[in-house]
Amino acid sequence: MAGALVLSACGGLGIDGGERAATTATVLPVNLTAVPIPGATEASLDKPVTISVTEGTLSAVSVSAPDGPLAGKLTPDATSWASTGTLVPSTTYQVAATVVDTSGGTTPQQWEFTTGGPSIVFKATLSPGDNATVGVGMPVVVKLSVAVAPADRAAFVKHLTVTSSPAQNGAWRWFSDKELHWRPAVYWTAGTKVTVKAAVAGYNAGGGAWGVKDVTTNYSIGDAHVSKVDTQTHQMAVTNNGAVVKMFPVSTGNTKYPTKSGIHVTNEKLRTTTMDSATVGIPRNSPDGYYETVEWNVRISNSGEFVHAAPWSVDSQGRANVSHGCVNASPTDAEWFYNFSWTGDVVEVVGSPEQLEPTNGIGDWQIPWANWAN
Repeated sequence: MAGALVLSACGGLGIDGGERAATTATVLPVNLTAVPIPGATEASLDKPVTISVTEGTLSAVSVSAPDGPLAGKLTPDATSWASTGTLVPSTTYQVAATVVDTSGGTTPQQWEFTTGGPSIVFKATLSPGDNATVGVGMPVVVKLSVAVAPADRAAFVKHLTVTSSPAQNGAWRWFSDKELHWRPAVYWTAGTKVTVKAAVAGYNAGGGAWGVKDVTTNYSIGDAHVSKVDTQTHQMAVTNNGAVVKMFPVSTGNTKYPTKSGIHVTNEKLRTTTMDSATVGIPRNSPDGYYETVEWNVRISNSGEFVHAAPWSVDSQGRANVSHGCVNASPTDAEWFYNFSWTGDVVEVVGSPEQLEPTNGIGDWQIPWANWAN
C-alpha cells in the first residue's frame, strides 16, 4: 500500500529598491508517496522502502532503526529514494525526509513504520563461545537453524566475517547445508585475538525464515599445544609453543580397533565418564565388550577416541597396542594431560593404517588447504 501526502507552499516577501513589497508565487502542490505507508505495523520484509514525490524533489532522506540506518539511494533527479539495505523483522523504523517544492521551499516530513515478524526465525550459532580461550587447531564453527541451499551459499558467506590480530589467511568450508567452518591455512598463531560476526539480521533464508539478530563472538587462542602420538613406538610427545614439555608411554588401538591416524583436535574434557562399548557398536557381553568408569578423559574424535587414564593397561603402555581405539596412559600422565589441555588443541596420530575422517569430531585439518574452500 502507498500513502500520499500533499504539500504546498507560498512565496515570501522580497526587497526591491529598499522598499518592502508583497509578492505572490504560484507553487504547485507536492505529492509524496511512501511504501510502506506511514504508520504501517506489518510492513513487508521482502519489498524495498520507497519514497517518491511529484512536482518537487527530495533531500536529506534517512530511514533508521535502533541498530542503525537503512542504506538507500536517491535517483539522479532527486524525485525518488529506494532502500538498498535489508529490513529487520519486528523492527520500528523512523523516516525523515525533506521535500523541496518548485519554488525552492522546504518542508520536513517525519513518520515511522514497523515491519512484520517472521514465520520462522533464522539463527546462527557461533563457536567458540564469547571470551573463550581455545587451542591452535580450533576452527570457527557456524551452525544454522535453517538450511542454506547450495546455490545461496556464496551469498550467505558474505554475511560472515572473521577478523584476527595478528591477521591470518583463512577460508570457509561447508560441511552441510546447516554447518560451515572457517580455519586458517596453518594452525592459529598462539595468542591471537579473534572476532567472528554473523550479520544475519534481515537475512531472507526462504520459506518464511528471516534472521532477526546479528551475533558476534570474541575469543582468544592460547599457547600452541601440539602433541604427537606414535602408534609404532607407543610414545606420546607433548609440546608447548614448539618445545617438548612431556613425553610418556601409551597404548593405542589394537589391530581390530586401531586409533585413527591424522590430525585430531580435542573437543571435550570429562573428569570421569562411563565408557560403554555398545555406543560404538560393540555389544557389552561380547568378548570385546566393556562398560567401565574412566578418569581424566580428553576427547579427540566423535567415534570414541580419547586420551584417558587406563590403569589396567599400564604394563602394555610403551610396548603394545591393546586398546579399542583410545590412547591409554597411566593415571598420573593422563591427569597431567587433562589439566594441560585446552579445547582445540592438536593431537597428531601417526603409524596407524586407518585415517581420521574430516567429519569425525573436528577433523578439519585432514583436508589439505588446497582442497579446503568450497
